[in-house]
Amino acid sequence: MRVAHGGGKIAGGTDQVTVAGTPALPLAYDGAMEGLRFAVLDVETTSGDPTNGRVMEVAVLALDGTNERLRWDTLVDPRERVPHFIRKLTGIDNDMLTAAPFFKDVVRTLQTLTEGRVVVAHNVRFDMTALAHEFARTGLVFDRPTLCTERLTRQLAPHLPHYNLGSICRYFGIPFAAAHRAMNDAEATAALFSKLLAEHGEQRITDMVTSWPHALRA
Repeated sequence: MRVAHGGGKIAGGTDQVTVAGTPALPLAYDGAMEGLRFAVLDVETTSGDPTNGRVMEVAVLALDGTNERLRWDTLVDPRERVPHFIRKLTGIDNDMLTAAPFFKDVVRTLQTLTEGRVVVAHNVRFDMTALAHEFARTGLVFDRPTLCTERLTRQLAPHLPHYNLGSICRYFGIPFAAAHRAMNDAEATAALFSKLLAEHGEQRITDMVTSWPHALRA
């Protein structure tokens, strides 16, 4: 059994579960959940083209409204070498991935953590396309309602000169440790999303929830 390298744990309150295959969920995740439910996520891939690149890192922050419920992240063995440009961009090299699980080993965890939640990401099309192709390779379909923080910010703050995550975070004074690592990007996206939700209200934000195509296949 291959186990997750570095991350690969579900954290919520004091409960943690190591990811290996399909884990049991922590008790903190069970029971009725109040308010709106979101799964803020980010993926890092081996290519800038999400239809060709393989996922090599994924992070999820589950939010009830603006309150963090739990978090999970893991490196993923992409079954191919990481190109030099991607190594420089992310800091993820081939040695870091030698003990990482394959995507098929974490797919059920990712499926469960996003179940019943709106997936939120910055440039959500990229993340959902990459994940949909990875799910398809395992014979599953990844179909979730989505919200894009890039699109939200373009609508709610149309005067900004740039809409990449780093620029938006600088504008709003949101701490952003380092780009292009999944948990760092997910944390910054969650902070941005929470700010937009607090300032503009649930109705205006949820009006922009969109569906995702059902039949995407690799």
